[in-house]
Amino acid sequence: MKYFLIETSPKIAKIPMLMRWYEKFDVRDIHVKSAYKIPNRELILIRSDLETVYTDIISRPVFLMSEKAKDVVHMYEPNTIWKEFVLLDKDNARVARYFLPVFEEIDCLSKYSVFNLDHSEIKKMVLNRSKIKDSSIFQVSGVNKQYIIGNLDIVESLLKRNMVGVGITEVVWEEAE
Repeated sequence: MKYFLIETSPKIAKIPMLMRWYEKFDVRDIHVKSAYKIPNRELILIRSDLETVYTDIISRPVFLMSEKAKDVVHMYEPNTIWKEFVLLDKDNARVARYFLPVFEEIDCLSKYSVFNLDHSEIKKMVLNRSKIKDSSIFQVSGVNKQYIIGNLDIVESLLKRNMVGVGITEVVWEEAE
């Protein structure tokens, strides 16, 4: 099975910029065991303009999905925890509804993965296939940044539905170490 990093497409220059989101919740709580600390619905102010693209995936500063993308994930991982985020641009009178998924975390990085100096980002991702089991979409554990990985089935399903701004990068993996 092939696996892919799922993120906002680097081809999209302008996405909604979340303002003061860090005051609303702690990113360290985006885990199955502590997700109860994150409000079920949250209003987040954003900055955007007429060139802003409201993508189906917003991967930074936190991973958010549109309702259309959420529906696809729900078909494959129905037990995913979701938190609703209403993005509000007061200046341009725009509102967008997104969802923060709390995916299963899997410690699946191979010893051949390469990190930055403080181990907060992955420079080269290599997955240990034997640790992934049968998850169709999950979060890589052991790093501060959110890295969301999906298998070929879920990625194809997202792309078949003409999602806007979804970037995928195939991830190298090993069968066993």
